Amino acid sequence: MFFQIKLFFFSIFLIINLLIIIQFFVDNKTYTLFEIKRYISTIKMIENLNRDNASIQEINEKISIFNMKLSNITFEELVNSNAKRVKIDDEAPIDVYILNNVKFVHFNPKFPDFKKMPPPPKPLYERFEEPIFFKLRPQPPGILIIDELNETSFKYFWLMILLIIDALLIWFYMFTREKLKPLISLKEDMKNLSKGELKISTNIEGKDEISQVAKEFSIALKQLKELRNSRNLFLRNIMHELKTPITKGKLITDIYEDSERKFILIRVFQRLEYLLSEFAKIEELTSGKITLNKNKYHIIELINQALDILLVEEHTIEIEDNANLEINADFELFSIELKNLIDNAIKYGYDENPRIIIEKDYIEIINKGEKLTKNIEEYYKPFNHDYETATTGLGLGLYISNNIVKIHNYYLEYDYKDGYHHFHIKII
Repeated sequence: MFFQIKLFFFSIFLIINLLIIIQFFVDNKTYTLFEIKRYISTIKMIENLNRDNASIQEINEKISIFNMKLSNITFEELVNSNAKRVKIDDEAPIDVYILNNVKFVHFNPKFPDFKKMPPPPKPLYERFEEPIFFKLRPQPPGILIIDELNETSFKYFWLMILLIIDALLIWFYMFTREKLKPLISLKEDMKNLSKGELKISTNIEGKDEISQVAKEFSIALKQLKELRNSRNLFLRNIMHELKTPITKGKLITDIYEDSERKFILIRVFQRLEYLLSEFAKIEELTSGKITLNKNKYHIIELINQALDILLVEEHTIEIEDNANLEINADFELFSIELKNLIDNAIKYGYDENPRIIIEKDYIEIINKGEKLTKNIEEYYKPFNHDYETATTGLGLGLYISNNIVKIHNYYLEYDYKDGYHHFHIKII
């Protein structure tokens, strides 16, 4: 959005500047023609007044309506003073000179060469309304006048307009950008949230809608942070309370003599300890604070660890190793992921043992069972009791497995064919 706003303002800026520059040149040409007509009208008035033998003072009074007055120096003195000649129009019977910031206008009829010109519909010498140089031939009159009109305001009018509009556009762009700044803070907060970091980047002031949304998001983040802290405290207390009876139970088993019951109790308490450790890993995984301890392992090692956690014998699972696959993984986490998938295959399969097929780029877990009633994505959500019922689990198995596969940058895919569930772990 910020790029689009920049592009919009830049385009408007260029278009307005271009239009004003074009208008400036058009108006400048129009003003040049207006000046020529004003000069010729002044010269015509001077000629008429000269015929009436008017004094210099009277002539100056009359031509003051055109902001003109007679020069106090002659044309020869002007030329000899190295005055700067200004180009006004090649065909106009006017020469303009600048001397000491004073504009001098000299009437200089230009007689056309009719031998070199085809006869036009209207004679060129009538371009400025009246061929007055025919009345003044054979010598150009020695009329030299001073233009007192201040052209600065006209010449710089459009420049001032341009500067004002540009300043307004820049101000409006900065104002808009400032108003949209909370969106940048909101974006950073959302990035932190996606990483599991409930950080609020800045305090946002303002009463506009964007500021209000950002404020509400900041409030929501604070509440989430409080909830997470409360959950972490609750989990720590629960785990601590569970560890105490497990420790006491292990101590009691040491009192008993060796027997089958003792060994069963020892395995039960070991199982509970591992479940607590697994529960801690799950808590880290769901909070986004997990740190992977990756190493190279053969997939068979991970599968055997998963079977040990489940306390099931190897003969309950058919394993077909076609690749002696070795993967880069966190041993504990990936074992948990396999444990959950194998556990589901055992619990919800029937008629035959689940199978595990190992190929060079994937692991496939297959079991016979009823078709799922929902899309697989629904079962990847936490606390889904459609696949894992309330009596057999918390509905976290597939959710945890999918997340563990994701943080390893692998892919978990599902397919149902001919009455069999197929879970593929793509190793890419």
